[in-house]
Amino acid sequence: MTLFGYPIETVYFTVLMVVGIIILIDVLTALIFSVGIISFVLDLLPIPGSILLYFLGFAAATGYCGEVYTSFSSVTVLIAAIVVGVAFSSILYFGILLPLSKKSDSIAYETKDLEGKVAKVITPVPKDGFGEVIVEMNAGNISKAAKSDENEPIGRDETVLIIDATDSFVTVVPYEPFLK
Repeated sequence: MTLFGYPIETVYFTVLMVVGIIILIDVLTALIFSVGIISFVLDLLPIPGSILLYFLGFAAATGYCGEVYTSFSSVTVLIAAIVVGVAFSSILYFGILLPLSKKSDSIAYETKDLEGKVAKVITPVPKDGFGEVIVEMNAGNISKAAKSDENEPIGRDETVLIIDATDSFVTVVPYEPFLK
């Protein structure tokens, strides 16, 4: 079978090589410029561009191998190539890329996440100065400089409530649990 005047094996192989070169260029530009140029352009499509490249790559590889190594008809090989391309690109998208895109990039916290949290004083907070508190978060234990909101001294090992948080320190008040 011929397509555009070329044997179908040549078309499959050419598509495979072009997709491989595009992926290589994308990876290299991502390493150099911190953004893949091809990915940036392909993200303008309604479907993820990487999935389109994976589909074309898997389909072209399957089509080329099917034409060269089997005696099936070209139409059968084309259908099989499309099915394999859709199957593998779907597995990559739904099994890897989509779950990874929903994961948080970091386990770090934002400063405003500390507001309303209960903390324990590890360095006493003097009347007009700073002490230190430790807050248990999902990211681990976080220690922050603390000052009293009411300018009252707060002793070591007391439980406090964080009412305001900045990058430098937190403002705390003594905490009495509603239910004991």
